[in-house]
Amino acid sequence: MSEEAGLVLRWATVVLVAFVLQIGVLVDLQPFGVHADAMLLLAICAGLAGGPARGAVVGFTAGLLADVMMPGTMGISALAYAVVGFGVGAVQDSVISTTRAMSVVFTAFASAVGVVLYALLAQLLGQRSLSDPRLLQIVGIVAVLNALLCLPALAVSRWAEGDGLRVGAR
Repeated sequence: MSEEAGLVLRWATVVLVAFVLQIGVLVDLQPFGVHADAMLLLAICAGLAGGPARGAVVGFTAGLLADVMMPGTMGISALAYAVVGFGVGAVQDSVISTTRAMSVVFTAFASAVGVVLYALLAQLLGQRSLSDPRLLQIVGIVAVLNALLCLPALAVSRWAEGDGLRVGAR
Protein backbone atom coordinates (compact mmCIF):
# COMPACT_ATOMS: atom_id res chain seq x y z
CA MET A 1 0.00 0.00 0.00
CA SER A 2 1.34 3.43 -0.89
CA GLU A 3 2.07 6.00 1.76
CA GLU A 4 -0.71 8.25 0.43
CA ALA A 5 -3.28 5.44 0.54
CA GLY A 6 -2.26 4.60 4.11
CA LEU A 7 -2.69 8.23 5.11
CA VAL A 8 -6.18 8.41 3.59
CA LEU A 9 -7.18 5.11 5.18
CA ARG A 10 -5.98 6.14 8.65
CA TRP A 11 -7.77 9.51 8.46
CA ALA A 12 -10.97 7.90 7.14
CA THR A 13 -10.89 5.47 10.06
CA VAL A 14 -10.34 8.25 12.58
CA VAL A 15 -13.15 10.39 11.14
CA LEU A 16 -15.61 7.48 11.14
CA VAL A 17 -14.70 6.42 14.70
CA ALA A 18 -15.06 10.02 15.89
CA PHE A 19 -18.46 10.22 14.20
CA VAL A 20 -19.64 7.04 15.91
CA LEU A 21 -18.36 8.32 19.27
CA GLN A 22 -20.12 11.64 18.67
CA ILE A 23 -23.53 10.15 17.88
CA GLY A 24 -23.24 7.12 20.17
CA VAL A 25 -21.55 8.41 23.32
CA LEU A 26 -20.95 12.15 23.48
CA VAL A 27 -24.53 13.20 22.78
CA ASP A 28 -25.54 11.36 25.96
CA LEU A 29 -22.83 13.01 28.07
CA GLN A 30 -24.16 16.54 28.40
CA PRO A 31 -22.95 18.58 31.36
CA PHE A 32 -25.29 21.57 31.65
CA GLY A 33 -27.17 20.33 28.58
CA VAL A 34 -24.22 20.74 26.15
CA HIS A 35 -22.06 17.98 24.68
CA ALA A 36 -18.51 18.04 23.35
CA ASP A 37 -18.13 18.40 19.60
CA ALA A 38 -15.82 15.58 18.53
CA MET A 39 -16.03 16.52 14.86
CA LEU A 40 -14.87 20.09 15.54
CA LEU A 41 -12.19 18.71 17.86
CA LEU A 42 -11.00 16.41 15.10
CA ALA A 43 -10.72 19.32 12.64
CA ILE A 44 -8.68 21.27 15.18
CA CYS A 45 -6.37 18.33 15.95
CA ALA A 46 -5.93 17.63 12.23
CA GLY A 47 -4.77 21.22 11.79
CA LEU A 48 -2.38 20.88 14.72
CA ALA A 49 -0.98 17.54 13.54
CA GLY A 50 -1.01 17.95 9.77
CA GLY A 51 -1.08 21.64 8.96
CA PRO A 52 -3.63 23.91 7.30
CA ALA A 53 -4.48 21.73 4.29
CA ARG A 54 -5.07 18.64 6.42
CA GLY A 55 -7.11 20.64 8.92
CA ALA A 56 -9.31 22.01 6.14
CA VAL A 57 -9.88 18.64 4.45
CA VAL A 58 -10.56 16.75 7.67
CA GLY A 59 -12.67 19.64 8.97
CA PHE A 60 -14.79 19.68 5.82
CA THR A 61 -15.27 15.91 5.88
CA ALA A 62 -16.05 15.80 9.59
CA GLY A 63 -18.39 18.77 9.21
CA LEU A 64 -20.33 17.07 6.43
CA LEU A 65 -20.83 14.04 8.64
CA ALA A 66 -21.93 16.30 11.49
CA ASP A 67 -24.37 18.08 9.18
CA VAL A 68 -26.03 14.77 8.34
CA MET A 69 -27.13 14.45 11.98
CA MET A 70 -28.17 18.06 12.58
CA PRO A 71 -31.33 19.82 11.52
CA GLY A 72 -30.87 22.88 9.38
CA THR A 73 -28.93 23.81 6.31
CA MET A 74 -26.48 21.21 5.03
CA GLY A 75 -22.88 22.39 4.81
CA ILE A 76 -22.72 24.92 7.65
CA SER A 77 -20.65 22.66 9.89
CA ALA A 78 -18.50 21.61 6.94
CA LEU A 79 -17.62 25.22 6.14
CA ALA A 80 -17.10 26.26 9.75
CA TYR A 81 -14.95 23.24 10.63
CA ALA A 82 -12.87 23.57 7.46
CA VAL A 83 -12.14 27.23 8.22
CA VAL A 84 -11.24 26.44 11.83
CA GLY A 85 -9.06 23.46 10.86
CA PHE A 86 -7.24 25.57 8.28
CA GLY A 87 -6.79 28.45 10.73
CA VAL A 88 -5.39 26.24 13.47
CA GLY A 89 -3.01 24.62 11.01
CA ALA A 90 -1.84 28.01 9.79
CA VAL A 91 -1.21 29.20 13.35
CA GLN A 92 0.56 25.92 14.14
CA ASP A 93 2.85 26.40 11.12
CA SER A 94 3.82 29.87 12.31
CA VAL A 95 4.78 28.68 15.81
CA ILE A 96 8.25 27.19 16.16
CA SER A 97 7.26 24.50 18.66
CA THR A 98 4.06 23.70 20.47
CA THR A 99 3.81 22.37 24.00
CA ARG A 100 0.94 20.28 25.28
CA ALA A 101 -0.38 23.27 27.21
CA MET A 102 -0.35 25.41 24.07
CA SER A 103 -2.23 22.69 22.18
CA VAL A 104 -4.91 22.63 24.88
CA VAL A 105 -5.22 26.43 24.78
CA PHE A 106 -5.35 26.44 20.96
CA THR A 107 -8.06 23.79 21.11
CA ALA A 108 -10.19 25.69 23.63
CA PHE A 109 -9.90 28.93 21.67
CA ALA A 110 -10.49 27.28 18.29
CA SER A 111 -13.49 25.38 19.67
CA ALA A 112 -15.04 28.64 20.83
CA VAL A 113 -14.33 30.23 17.44
CA GLY A 114 -15.82 27.20 15.68
CA VAL A 115 -19.08 27.34 17.64
CA VAL A 116 -19.43 31.10 17.09
CA LEU A 117 -18.58 30.74 13.39
CA TYR A 118 -21.22 28.03 13.05
CA ALA A 119 -23.79 30.27 14.75
CA LEU A 120 -22.84 33.22 12.53
CA LEU A 121 -23.07 31.17 9.32
CA ALA A 122 -26.38 29.65 10.41
CA GLN A 123 -27.73 33.13 11.16
CA LEU A 124 -26.67 34.33 7.72
CA LEU A 125 -28.60 31.43 6.21
CA GLY A 126 -31.82 32.20 8.07
CA GLN A 127 -31.56 30.24 11.29
CA ARG A 128 -31.96 31.97 14.64
CA SER A 129 -28.70 30.85 16.20
CA LEU A 130 -27.06 34.10 17.29
CA SER A 131 -30.13 35.07 19.28
CA ASP A 132 -30.02 31.83 21.31
CA PRO A 133 -29.78 32.96 24.95
CA ARG A 134 -27.58 29.91 25.70
CA LEU A 135 -24.98 30.67 23.00
CA LEU A 136 -22.29 31.87 25.43
CA GLN A 137 -22.91 28.88 27.68
CA ILE A 138 -22.62 26.53 24.68
CA VAL A 139 -19.40 28.23 23.52
CA GLY A 140 -17.83 27.95 26.97
CA ILE A 141 -18.82 24.36 27.64
CA VAL A 142 -17.77 23.09 24.20
CA ALA A 143 -14.43 24.91 24.58
CA VAL A 144 -13.77 23.34 27.99
CA LEU A 145 -14.90 19.83 26.98
CA ASN A 146 -12.87 19.87 23.77
CA ALA A 147 -9.84 21.16 25.68
CA LEU A 148 -10.18 18.22 28.08
CA LEU A 149 -10.34 15.77 25.16
CA CYS A 150 -7.56 17.49 23.20
CA LEU A 151 -4.52 15.44 24.16
CA PRO A 152 -5.98 12.00 23.37
CA ALA A 153 -7.51 13.34 20.14
CA LEU A 154 -4.19 14.92 19.19
CA ALA A 155 -2.37 11.62 19.77
CA VAL A 156 -4.87 9.86 17.48
CA SER A 157 -4.47 12.64 14.88
CA ARG A 158 -0.71 12.29 14.95
CA TRP A 159 -1.12 8.55 14.42
CA ALA A 160 -3.43 9.22 11.46
CA GLU A 161 -0.90 11.67 10.07
CA GLY A 162 1.75 8.96 10.24
CA ASP A 163 3.97 10.58 12.87
CA GLY A 164 5.98 7.93 14.60
CA LEU A 165 5.05 5.15 12.18
CA ARG A 166 7.93 3.04 11.06
CA VAL A 167 8.39 3.22 7.33
CA GLY A 168 9.60 0.02 5.67
CA ALA A 169 12.75 -0.13 3.59
CA ARG A 170 12.28 0.93 -0.01
